Amino acid sequence: MAPLFVVQRTSKWPLQAIVNGIFYVLKNGCVWRDVPADLPPWVTVYYYFTKWSADGTWERVSGCLSIGARERAKKRPSPPSLSSPVKV
Repeated sequence: MAPLFVVQRTSKWPLQAIVNGIFYVLKNGCVWRDVPADLPPWVTVYYYFTKWSADGTWERVSGCLSIGARERAKKRPSPPSLSSPVKV
């Protein structure tokens, strides 16, 4: 999943820790300032979240995770579109 994240500057925080911080906020529904101390500072986590949201990174990650989950469940990589006929 790391190749999907565009990071142009060096950070003292590992990419996994930043992603974990973003997932923490999204999962728990807390405010950014409530990121735990064992994760990167909230401003760092928020910076990457807004950057990756604006450049489409989160959409690409979501697509890859969805395809991977569908393949593990032995389903087609993408669900049929709503306009395609349903076979009964």
